[in-house]
Amino acid sequence: MKLFIKRDISTGDSGFTVFDELGYEKYYAVFLKSKSTVKINLTDTKNNIVLKIRKLPMVGANTFVFKADKQQLSLVVVCSSKGIFCNYYGKNWHIQGEIASKHYSIIDVDNSVIASQKNCGESVEITIPDKSNELNCIATSICLSLINTVDKFAVQAV
Repeated sequence: MKLFIKRDISTGDSGFTVFDELGYEKYYAVFLKSKSTVKINLTDTKNNIVLKIRKLPMVGANTFVFKADKQQLSLVVVCSSKGIFCNYYGKNWHIQGEIASKHYSIIDVDNSVIASQKNCGESVEITIPDKSNELNCIATSICLSLINTVDKFAVQAV
């Protein structure tokens, strides 16, 4: 299945909108105001929360925690002068490709492709073969889209 994620720069709390192949809205990433952490709720079109993303304050790394139902997955992103490096905790996944240009694949330990993403200008296209990985792949894309790669690596203000 293919999904498209587009950054929403309107004045509302919405940060990203996820569309299906036919152009219908499927999910919204809504930013919540908090002093200590970045909080994002991924909601469906009926405003039900399907996944929660929290960015934990850590020095030297951007740590994102994804929670859906009773499952939890962590993504740790380290930005250095040699590139962006990502590690998952809770799954045996890794990212292969060019993260800064938004062209990468999420690969399982057996080298099967969990998802592939490519930059399409105003949006990114994600191809996800297994629907059970959909929410975590969308959350990964949103978190990596928050990494500012213009001047030096940093998480964008939300």
